[in-house]
Amino acid sequence: MKVAVQGCLHGDLDEIYASVAHLEQHENVRVDLVISCGDFQAIRNAGDLSSIAVPDKYKELKGFHRYYSGEKIAPYPTLFIGGNHEASNYLWELYYGGWVAPNIYYLGCSGVVRFGGLRIAGLSGIFDSRSYRLGHFEHPPYDRGSLRTVYHVREYEVRKLLHLKERSVDVFLSHDWPRGVANCGCCNRARLLRSKPYFRQEVDRDELGSPAAARLCNRIKPGHWFSAHFHVKFPAVIHHGNSIAEDTLTARQRGGTSDVPDGWMTPEVLERLGREGGQPSGRVTDQGQTKFLALDKCLPNRDFLQILDFPEAAGPKVLEHDAEWLAIVKRLHGEMPMERRPAACATDAASCPGPTAEEVRWVASRLEAAGGAAIKDSFCRTAPTQAEYEMGARQVGHHVRNPQTLALLELLDLPYQLDRNEGMGFGGGRGHQHRQRGNQQPHRGGGWQPGPPAHLVPSAVYLNQAVMAQDQNPEAIDIDIDVGGGVGSEGPGAAPALVPAQVYLNSQAAAHDQGNPEEIDLGL
Repeated sequence: MKVAVQGCLHGDLDEIYASVAHLEQHENVRVDLVISCGDFQAIRNAGDLSSIAVPDKYKELKGFHRYYSGEKIAPYPTLFIGGNHEASNYLWELYYGGWVAPNIYYLGCSGVVRFGGLRIAGLSGIFDSRSYRLGHFEHPPYDRGSLRTVYHVREYEVRKLLHLKERSVDVFLSHDWPRGVANCGCCNRARLLRSKPYFRQEVDRDELGSPAAARLCNRIKPGHWFSAHFHVKFPAVIHHGNSIAEDTLTARQRGGTSDVPDGWMTPEVLERLGREGGQPSGRVTDQGQTKFLALDKCLPNRDFLQILDFPEAAGPKVLEHDAEWLAIVKRLHGEMPMERRPAACATDAASCPGPTAEEVRWVASRLEAAGGAAIKDSFCRTAPTQAEYEMGARQVGHHVRNPQTLALLELLDLPYQLDRNEGMGFGGGRGHQHRQRGNQQPHRGGGWQPGPPAHLVPSAVYLNQAVMAQDQNPEAIDIDIDVGGGVGSEGPGAAPALVPAQVYLNSQAAAHDQGNPEEIDLGL
């Protein structure tokens, strides 16, 4: 089975599909599934632009709205996770996952599905320590603070995913990288720093990436892990052993103990431990490996797309529910925190044992009674199309109960709670400051509108601690726009087929090539 993996989409859906079609013809292959690792930007109409966290100059409708309206149909089954530049109001409707348009499926805030025999798990958003242990307090319409925290990873989502059994996941998706991967030993760190010199300080301190993703990778040990966010291609092979979080180096760095991993034990880290005077806890053992690949954003001559072959995958090439995951969702549903305060979420192994066999059987029986595990394409529009919007139709400013979400909760016999916090104030901020009064209506227009002063600390996704002069805004590093045409353009209105710099279908490296991580067994 062939899977096309893509980095940051930034709304360029037409270009991605044209590029996949170009590679199919050029490489004589047939792609079965397209995966996007975030910043998908499922913007249905201009009204959704008020719910996406990007500077005003980058707010652009792009092409997804044509797939939402039905003007176009996705030519490949498409699966994506959320990043830090999303139409958050729409994705919150589909918190558990769902079809954002025909043949285009959102994996949810966290989720697991099956396709063609592959078990695919994912975590949407990016890590920020200030929001990590808070509840999902944000709700539309967002204020300036909640607009930049709604996409932050929450510990509750990580807790759910930690219930998955070790080595039971074939592919894991995250937007930002697992922390420590740049120092995992089997990677080209020097090349990364040549491409992104402003990462050096974070890489040297082993602070680049998400500690939450590192914990998941170290515990679940998936076969493959795909990411995006930093706009650079970076392959690596993670050899699992004791994690850095379990040695004294982490305690020395943080001034105390930590329950969030920073990376993986490697010969380089062991040497560093010796220099720092730390001692690893226990013997370093080989516990398998994860093939990691991060990709660039969709621009000409950039490494934004790679086709991978999974020859052992055998199963129906349709998206299917995962019974074990749904059993986890049901078990932890009552724990979902929805308030703007730290919530206790135990993430140690003893507290995340996974569902019981009886819980999984119950879900499996419900799926069978509903017609099977296949996820029916039950897409329905909950907001106007762009054409309707231009004619004066406006979507509601508050949360919408999506029928797909209601159907899933009915299947699992669970109550609806995604709008439980709507009375807490504008955007989920401090209710006594931002509560709407009387008949005051939330903004329902097209562009971004300034909200009341935000009490929440704005998001700080510090990709680089030493930012170059021309990149004073770390978030802006993600969204720079390059102007240039790809190959295969067919005139006005046609999406160009952007050719990635390199495509590996099966990269089996000989032993003498191990010095070049770009060729280290990235395929299967």
